[in-house]
Amino acid sequence: MAAGLFLAFFIILGLGVVLVAMRGGPRGVRDTLEVGRRRPLHAAEFAVAGAIAVFGIAVPAVVLLGDQASAGPGGATLSADEAEGRQIFAEKCATCHQLDDANAVGRVGPNLDELQPPVELTLNAIKQGRAGNGQMPAQLLEDDQAKQVAEYIADVAGR
Repeated sequence: MAAGLFLAFFIILGLGVVLVAMRGGPRGVRDTLEVGRRRPLHAAEFAVAGAIAVFGIAVPAVVLLGDQASAGPGGATLSADEAEGRQIFAEKCATCHQLDDANAVGRVGPNLDELQPPVELTLNAIKQGRAGNGQMPAQLLEDDQAKQVAEYIADVAGR
């Protein structure tokens, strides 16, 4: 609620500044109020008002209403389980593995974008662990979490 009021305040303030500027600054507004006459709006003023409406209101609304949480940095649209898998991957796996979609740049484990492991291989690695440059511990994730991470990796690796 507080964020909405904060945003509304600055939108109103910005529109007020633009409208004062369109009337010729403070002197133009004062002259209009003192004389009591209004000059007709020109086409350019309508164009500016339309641009403000489109770029200041419509574009942010489309972005805010869009489903950005389900798309990774690589642009892949994820299911709810895969989105959860991305978050778990970021917490548990990103320090060792590289995966572009998760912005993970780990150097210890294999690069998952190059390996592109199927779900079964990832589940097996999570369950049994792996030895290599480092040691991936066995049972790092629970069954549901492991499945979410494996499906996420299979969907985004190499894309």
